[in-house]
Amino acid sequence: MLTLNILGPRERRQTLCPTCSYAVTQKGFSGEELTSCCLGGGLRELPFAVSECTAYIDRRITTPARVAGFVRPSVAKRETTIIRIR
Repeated sequence: MLTLNILGPRERRQTLCPTCSYAVTQKGFSGEELTSCCLGGGLRELPFAVSECTAYIDRRITTPARVAGFVRPSVAKRETTIIRIR
């Protein structure tokens, strides 16, 4: 029987989850690791290393800030006169 290792050795395989915005990863003292995905609002445990994901969002990339509306230049404060009526 012939076994082909197309993905390469286990040491070189990288999972997408540690850099995904939807991933929650816990590591234990003795090397255990638990990875869950919170896409859709609930936590789902992932029992395998993820190589491709259609909902992957890289948390290391920052998105540019959006500006909604228009920004007006500041208007110099006008002096107001208070008139007291007796």
